[in-house]
Amino acid sequence: MIRFIVGLTLGLISSGCFAFDAKNGELLCSDRSLDDLYTSYVIYDVIKYRGGLTSEASAKAHVGEKVLVDLNAFQVRDVVIQDPSYEFACYPPQREGEISPNRWSDFYGFGLDREFIEVVHVYGKGDAGDEALINLEVRDSELWEMHDGWIYMMKPLRK
Repeated sequence: MIRFIVGLTLGLISSGCFAFDAKNGELLCSDRSLDDLYTSYVIYDVIKYRGGLTSEASAKAHVGEKVLVDLNAFQVRDVVIQDPSYEFACYPPQREGEISPNRWSDFYGFGLDREFIEVVHVYGKGDAGDEALINLEVRDSELWEMHDGWIYMMKPLRK
């Protein structure tokens, strides 16, 4: 048992976790919940972060489009998911010299000022547990989606 606790502690320290919930075994982030994110958004900017097949004109054509994050439906770009399920997760930021299995925007030099990276994983009906169809980074009140070399930046739609 002691060997397990020491191993777990060393693993947490080396992986860069900032806070750890011993009861759930999860990285702690903000007090935000999924309920805080259910609303309509608008894509206000698109930034190239690496190569991809999507042209600049095609990517920028999405600026001004509405995005819906709702219990009954999810919609971004040309993707519509009816009865989606969502998972809210937290990841440590990329550290120089480390190889991470997750390549969030900080890996490409965007959003470097974060202590943790909050991500909403969006699944299709019945897909929970499989790979998420869409991953949205949460930045304050904004959502960022990385898709085919572009970061689609979304802010809440003013009512």
